[in-house]
Amino acid sequence: MRCGVLLLAALMAVGSGSTAIAAGSGNSANDRLLALPPDQQAAMLTKGIKGCDGESVFPMGVVTTAKWKGLAYWSVHCKDGRNFAVQIAPDPKAPWIAADCGALQGTGKECFKKF
Repeated sequence: MRCGVLLLAALMAVGSGSTAIAAGSGNSANDRLLALPPDQQAAMLTKGIKGCDGESVFPMGVVTTAKWKGLAYWSVHCKDGRNFAVQIAPDPKAPWIAADCGALQGTGKECFKKF
């Protein structure tokens, strides 16, 4: 669960007004996702989440502050009712990191909300 902890720490460090959604964000994987239809976005975002068949997605934002620049965050809802936040690093070789949205409770950050 270390990956979820890293995602949580990065989400907590992101401040309001420090994100971008548009293509050309500096994160090529995020930009490619934005160009896909929602069902394909859900399939891509849930590839590494065991037992999750993605039903809906929500792009939360791309960080523009220096320390976390280019990190993209998405929320995904699974057909079984679970929800996850997915972090996509600007480095195409870096793994995508998913954390259960329940882990964000009480942090001031939440899934399915722009930051």
